Amino acid sequence: MNLRPRNGMTLIEMLVATAATLLLMAAIVQVFGAFGAAITNSRAILETDARMRAVAWKLRTDLGGVTSKLVPPAPHDCGDGYFEIIEGPRNDLTEAISGTAVTAKSIVTATDCDDVLLFTTRSTEPPFVGRAPTGGSTAAFQIDTFESTVAEVGWFARMTPGTTDPVTYTLYRRQLLVMGYVGTDPFWNTYGSNSYNSISLAAAPFSTASKKFDTFFNLPCDVSVRREANAAEDRFFPNSLADLVRRESRFMHNVSGAVAAVNFPFRFVDHQAASLSGTTEVLPPALDGLIFDSTSPRFGEDAVLTNVLAFDVRVFDPAAPVSVTGSTPLVPGDSGFVGPAVASGGYVDLQYGVTNTILLASQIYTHFSGQGDAQSKLQASLPANGGRCTYDSWSTHYEANGKDEDLDGAIDDGTDGQDNDGDGTIDEPAYDANGNGSYADPGDDPGEFETRPPYPYPLRGIEVRIRCYEPSSRQVRQVTIRHTFVPH
Repeated sequence: MNLRPRNGMTLIEMLVATAATLLLMAAIVQVFGAFGAAITNSRAILETDARMRAVAWKLRTDLGGVTSKLVPPAPHDCGDGYFEIIEGPRNDLTEAISGTAVTAKSIVTATDCDDVLLFTTRSTEPPFVGRAPTGGSTAAFQIDTFESTVAEVGWFARMTPGTTDPVTYTLYRRQLLVMGYVGTDPFWNTYGSNSYNSISLAAAPFSTASKKFDTFFNLPCDVSVRREANAAEDRFFPNSLADLVRRESRFMHNVSGAVAAVNFPFRFVDHQAASLSGTTEVLPPALDGLIFDSTSPRFGEDAVLTNVLAFDVRVFDPAAPVSVTGSTPLVPGDSGFVGPAVASGGYVDLQYGVTNTILLASQIYTHFSGQGDAQSKLQASLPANGGRCTYDSWSTHYEANGKDEDLDGAIDDGTDGQDNDGDGTIDEPAYDANGNGSYADPGDDPGEFETRPPYPYPLRGIEVRIRCYEPSSRQVRQVTIRHTFVPH
């Protein structure tokens, strides 16, 4: 018998050792893969959180500089700018989910992504910066940089083309400098025998364009302007805060330039497609003032956040009912809200539908639960308004502007010193030739006013919920911005 030790391994032993090594390497690869995916997902979530924090900081900064007093209506001679919230027809009935891996489709069936926030704001450190034409021919303007301490700002979301499971949106922030006087060509130019602080739309490149605002913002130009068109000429005038008190001067409110009574109340031009229920949205090459065409030099400049699931703007209603499910307080619009109410006061959507509660006395009604005053002509029931409710700082300008906004055949009924409705009340003192007077002086006849704010209540505060989807980890993140307008 040969008892000498072997100097090697058999073929079978080699195969077993190789198989064991491969299994060990596969396990190590799996472990490193899991760690790598976790690190990648964590990094993606951190980057999403960082972008959302940056957007939240910018929105808080904008809200901190709001110029308008939110006690509608503003006096006709007010020079404080405006504040406007447009509540789209969609409501967010899905509670926010944060930090949890979920199936995408389960959280995007009812998101609130069609709200619009528009207002004027002031910033002195640093001032707002934008571009505008200066010099050159009217066909090929030169572009320079301008600064202003005041800007007209719009926040809104649009569906991102081609996205599915989930359909996501892109959040935009449009900033337009409020300058009033630009003082440089082409804003300051000679037209006929007169000089104007405006741009003539009769010359190229505007003369050949079907949409004047498209051409203007494609220059590009970041100045807040209003279009005034009549039989003699068609021009863009730079806005001051006093101009922007009137709805017809604001961004995306009066693209035609017409100011006849039939155009009142100069609704916001719908920035969404006709249908939001599908997975795709056909974007027009350009929508007056909102440029999304990839051939535009402004393409992508106003986008501040992608993969957005919700941009939900809510107002504080001191009479809104609050219920409790478990230990979670809920208000109308939150998933799971049911009565009875145990408290009052919360952030809710406009037209949330609850007019009173058991908790509140029957004579106390919620401020923002309805459609809005019919005399504003901005109620959600109007098809021309796209099913939208609007909170507006408003202006009494429409009570003494020489136009018949309510189309009853009488001009400025509430301030003309006449008993137009035959109720025995004469609305005096009326506005005099210099515009002095009061919208609600004792003796005025409220029943004769041509217009009213949609919601004639002070706005104490707003809440903005921005929800994003992170595709690599399939997680949803939310940031909530709250701002009070109550002096403190």
